[in-house]
Amino acid sequence: MTLKLQLLVGVVVVIIFLFLLNLLRKRNIELKYCLVWLIGLISLAVIDLFPGLLYALAGLLGIETPVNALFAICIVFLALVCVSLTVVVSRLSDRLRKLVQNIAIKEKEMADELRQKLGESDGGGGV
Repeated sequence: MTLKLQLLVGVVVVIIFLFLLNLLRKRNIELKYCLVWLIGLISLAVIDLFPGLLYALAGLLGIETPVNALFAICIVFLALVCVSLTVVVSRLSDRLRKLVQNIAIKEKEMADELRQKLGESDGGGGV
Protein backbone atom coordinates (compact mmCIF):
# COMPACT_ATOMS: atom_id res chain seq x y z
CA MET A 1 0.00 0.00 0.00
CA THR A 2 1.46 3.34 -1.00
CA LEU A 3 2.01 6.09 1.52
CA LYS A 4 -0.56 8.26 -0.31
CA LEU A 5 -3.20 5.56 0.01
CA GLN A 6 -2.30 5.00 3.66
CA LEU A 7 -2.76 8.70 4.39
CA LEU A 8 -6.01 8.83 2.45
CA VAL A 9 -7.42 5.81 4.30
CA GLY A 10 -6.29 7.30 7.63
CA VAL A 11 -7.97 10.62 6.91
CA VAL A 12 -11.19 8.88 5.78
CA VAL A 13 -11.23 6.73 8.92
CA VAL A 14 -10.85 9.79 11.15
CA ILE A 15 -13.58 11.72 9.27
CA ILE A 16 -16.05 8.82 9.44
CA PHE A 17 -15.21 8.29 13.12
CA LEU A 18 -15.94 11.95 13.91
CA PHE A 19 -19.14 11.77 11.86
CA LEU A 20 -20.29 8.71 13.83
CA LEU A 21 -19.49 10.39 17.13
CA ASN A 22 -21.54 13.40 16.05
CA LEU A 23 -24.47 11.15 15.11
CA LEU A 24 -24.23 9.46 18.52
CA ARG A 25 -24.04 12.79 20.31
CA LYS A 26 -27.17 14.05 18.54
CA ARG A 27 -28.83 10.66 19.12
CA ASN A 28 -29.46 10.18 15.40
CA ILE A 29 -28.08 6.64 15.57
CA GLU A 30 -28.35 3.96 18.22
CA LEU A 31 -25.20 2.66 19.83
CA LYS A 32 -25.83 -0.93 18.71
CA TYR A 33 -25.79 0.16 15.04
CA CYS A 34 -22.85 2.48 15.57
CA LEU A 35 -20.76 -0.32 17.09
CA VAL A 36 -20.78 -2.23 13.81
CA TRP A 37 -19.33 0.79 12.03
CA LEU A 38 -16.83 1.43 14.81
CA ILE A 39 -15.57 -2.16 14.64
CA GLY A 40 -15.19 -1.80 10.87
CA LEU A 41 -13.34 1.50 11.28
CA ILE A 42 -11.01 0.07 13.91
CA SER A 43 -10.25 -2.88 11.62
CA LEU A 44 -9.53 -0.51 8.75
CA ALA A 45 -7.31 1.64 10.98
CA VAL A 46 -5.31 -1.43 12.04
CA ILE A 47 -4.84 -2.44 8.40
CA ASP A 48 -3.85 1.14 7.61
CA LEU A 49 -1.30 1.31 10.44
CA PHE A 50 0.15 -2.14 9.69
CA PRO A 51 0.06 -2.54 5.89
CA GLY A 52 1.93 -5.85 6.16
CA LEU A 53 -1.36 -7.35 7.38
CA LEU A 54 -3.01 -6.34 4.13
CA TYR A 55 -0.22 -7.92 2.09
CA ALA A 56 -0.53 -11.13 4.10
CA LEU A 57 -4.32 -11.13 3.75
CA ALA A 58 -4.10 -10.53 0.01
CA GLY A 59 -1.69 -13.44 -0.34
CA LEU A 60 -3.92 -15.65 1.81
CA LEU A 61 -6.96 -14.85 -0.30
CA GLY A 62 -5.05 -15.18 -3.56
CA ILE A 63 -5.58 -11.55 -4.52
CA GLU A 64 -2.75 -10.13 -6.57
CA THR A 65 -2.66 -6.56 -5.26
CA PRO A 66 -3.29 -5.51 -1.66
CA VAL A 67 -5.45 -2.57 -2.74
CA ASN A 68 -7.88 -4.98 -4.38
CA ALA A 69 -7.93 -6.97 -1.14
CA LEU A 70 -8.81 -3.77 0.70
CA PHE A 71 -11.69 -3.11 -1.69
CA ALA A 72 -12.86 -6.73 -1.37
CA ILE A 73 -12.86 -6.44 2.43
CA CYS A 74 -14.85 -3.20 2.24
CA ILE A 75 -17.38 -4.73 -0.16
CA VAL A 76 -17.90 -7.75 2.11
CA PHE A 77 -18.27 -5.49 5.15
CA LEU A 78 -20.85 -3.30 3.41
CA ALA A 79 -22.75 -6.37 2.20
CA LEU A 80 -22.92 -7.65 5.79
CA VAL A 81 -24.16 -4.26 6.99
CA CYS A 82 -26.84 -4.27 4.28
CA VAL A 83 -28.01 -7.75 5.28
CA SER A 84 -28.15 -6.85 8.97
CA LEU A 85 -30.09 -3.65 8.21
CA THR A 86 -32.49 -5.61 6.01
CA VAL A 87 -33.19 -7.92 8.95
CA VAL A 88 -33.82 -4.92 11.22
CA VAL A 89 -36.16 -3.29 8.68
CA SER A 90 -38.07 -6.56 8.24
CA ARG A 91 -38.56 -6.91 11.99
CA LEU A 92 -39.70 -3.30 12.31
CA SER A 93 -42.08 -3.70 9.40
CA ASP A 94 -43.64 -6.75 11.05
CA ARG A 95 -43.94 -4.94 14.39
CA LEU A 96 -45.52 -1.92 12.68
CA ARG A 97 -48.07 -4.12 10.91
CA LYS A 98 -49.04 -5.79 14.21
CA LEU A 99 -49.25 -2.42 15.97
CA VAL A 100 -51.53 -0.97 13.28
CA GLN A 101 -53.76 -4.04 13.48
CA ASN A 102 -53.99 -3.74 17.29
CA ILE A 103 -54.87 -0.04 17.02
CA ALA A 104 -57.59 -0.82 14.48
CA ILE A 105 -59.05 -3.48 16.78
CA LYS A 106 -59.02 -1.09 19.76
CA GLU A 107 -60.66 1.68 17.70
CA LYS A 108 -63.39 -0.74 16.59
CA GLU A 109 -63.97 -1.85 20.20
CA MET A 110 -64.16 1.78 21.38
CA ALA A 111 -66.57 2.71 18.59
CA ASP A 112 -68.81 -0.26 19.45
CA GLU A 113 -68.76 0.70 23.13
CA LEU A 114 -69.61 4.31 22.29
CA ARG A 115 -72.50 3.26 20.07
CA GLN A 116 -73.77 0.95 22.78
CA LYS A 117 -73.61 3.71 25.45
CA LEU A 118 -75.28 6.24 23.17
CA GLY A 119 -78.00 3.73 22.39
CA GLU A 120 -78.60 3.16 26.11
CA SER A 121 -78.69 6.89 26.91
CA ASP A 122 -81.33 7.51 24.22
CA GLY A 123 -83.67 5.29 26.17
CA GLY A 124 -83.37 2.51 23.67
CA GLY A 125 -85.63 4.25 21.19
CA GLY A 126 -84.88 4.76 17.54
CA VAL A 127 -84.65 8.06 15.77
